[in-house]
Amino acid sequence: MLITPEQIRAARALLRLDQAAVAHDAGISLITLRRLEEPQGLSKVAPATVEAVRHALEKAGAEFVDRGVRRRAPTAEEIRSVRKDIDRIVARSVKLMQRFPPLGDDELFDENGL
Repeated sequence: MLITPEQIRAARALLRLDQAAVAHDAGISLITLRRLEEPQGLSKVAPATVEAVRHALEKAGAEFVDRGVRRRAPTAEEIRSVRKDIDRIVARSVKLMQRFPPLGDDELFDENGL
């Protein structure tokens, strides 16, 4: 399925990616991506360029459907990776809480309640 300039712009918006990031990930120049996103952009670039942009957007999480685009469901590996990141953050937070325990009421308030 050939993607359209509108789908490319929609995918970038959905994924909150700017043109420079997509161009970099696709291995093309920013000017080429801008040309591709113009209304008649498909006729201005090589088919391999369109495929490179499509691949970069799909890798970032876009799924192209008939006349549209949606966010791809995360893979099991992506979910595991996020869980590992969360576990690392929690472990780091626990260590910090042990080194610097939270303040108690006596430390937060004086005799006037302030």
